[in-house]
Amino acid sequence: MDKRKNTGRFIIYAVCLVVVLGLVLFSVKLYKGAEKWALYQTNRHVYTNGEITKIGEICDKKGVVLAYNNGEERAYNNDANVRKSTIHAVGDTSGYISTGVQNALRKELTGYNLVNGFFNTGSGNNVTLTIDSRVNVAALKALGTQNGCVGICNYKTGEIICMVSAPTFDIASEDSFNSAKSGELGSVFVNKFISSTYTPGSTFKIITAAAAIDTYKEEVYTKEFLCQFGTEIEEEPISCLGEHNSVSLTGAFTNSCNAYFSQLGLSLGRNTLTEYAEKFGFNKDFYINGIKAARSSFNLNETRNISVGWAAVGQYRTLMNPLQMLCNVSAIANGGEYVTPYFVDNVKKPNGKVVYKPTNKSVRIISENTAKELYNLMDTAVLNNYGKGSFGELDICGKTGTAEIGQGAENSLFVGFSKDENFPVAFVVIVENGGSGRSSAMTVANWALQSAKQTFTS
Repeated sequence: MDKRKNTGRFIIYAVCLVVVLGLVLFSVKLYKGAEKWALYQTNRHVYTNGEITKIGEICDKKGVVLAYNNGEERAYNNDANVRKSTIHAVGDTSGYISTGVQNALRKELTGYNLVNGFFNTGSGNNVTLTIDSRVNVAALKALGTQNGCVGICNYKTGEIICMVSAPTFDIASEDSFNSAKSGELGSVFVNKFISSTYTPGSTFKIITAAAAIDTYKEEVYTKEFLCQFGTEIEEEPISCLGEHNSVSLTGAFTNSCNAYFSQLGLSLGRNTLTEYAEKFGFNKDFYINGIKAARSSFNLNETRNISVGWAAVGQYRTLMNPLQMLCNVSAIANGGEYVTPYFVDNVKKPNGKVVYKPTNKSVRIISENTAKELYNLMDTAVLNNYGKGSFGELDICGKTGTAEIGQGAENSLFVGFSKDENFPVAFVVIVENGGSGRSSAMTVANWALQSAKQTFTS
């Protein structure tokens, strides 16, 4: 009899244990999967005909409404130029643009939480971006029919003022959206500023110069290499557009001498170059408003010296993310550290209660002294090569880049910052197949910066 009772107790205990374990497992799955289930496209509390509609207004930093609810439909700004230049920040309601806030911040915009779900969330929450739609329009117009991206930030605060990616499309035009979905318009759903990488070309010489400044100290400015329209490494040529003869760092940086920087890279060695590339964010994950950016990559595992030489001038296999480029020049302008960037300023309930606000911190990548030396090199490059007059009344420090991408094609790059404390902006411009940095990217940068200047004074 006792044996039967013990068996019965064991069965009851076992059943209870299974129930408890089941509840724990269910709770864990609920905790991990509830948000995904709630925001699935078949949920009619959030979606209409497969498109998310239970979200409020999206405005730029000046209060210009970029997206809003129009009855049961999602509507956008009346100006086609505004729509096309801000779509990669705003995003679409079907989730094609993964980095747009309407997709990346769905939980925050819908008002969803684990306890209440969507109960009493009304028409969703409102979001304010840091971008200025007027500057975005100016940048897109400056790009014209060319593809690429433009990014401008306040290097004191980390606010992204301009974030433009081309090609783009008009989300309010059914024909344009259908062409985008069919692939006819190219990579329109990719926010190239966040989700792409490019060969940096001569903009990488900033990093090589930083490594040399820290390694050779004061001697770096007297260290010279020979340039006769280039040089040879392992009997292979590294070409240069000029014959700079015996040249030192300042002259080589100003004239973007490949011969000098390739030999400087060999002098520093692959380990030092890799160390400084990683100081500047290569081979590391990077996020903006919780959105993962494409990773910049630098790899010198190959032993050939010619590879080291090409890497030191920003070619070889080196790839850099535009957002990371922007952080790097921000750090140079800001004494060696950048403030973590963001383009979503806040998300608020209709009653004004803040439900999302990004946290920012300062990230030091180089010493204050190294930043000062790079600052001076970029200032001298504009003064003695590009011309201060190229930017009107703006006082700009910068570095151009011409990145060879195969079959005679070249991307045009220009990165830099303003010296004006009342206009503390850093910028990155990439024009695909645009030729030299001076011919295309610098012109686009000037147009966008002139518009951004008005934002600071209005």
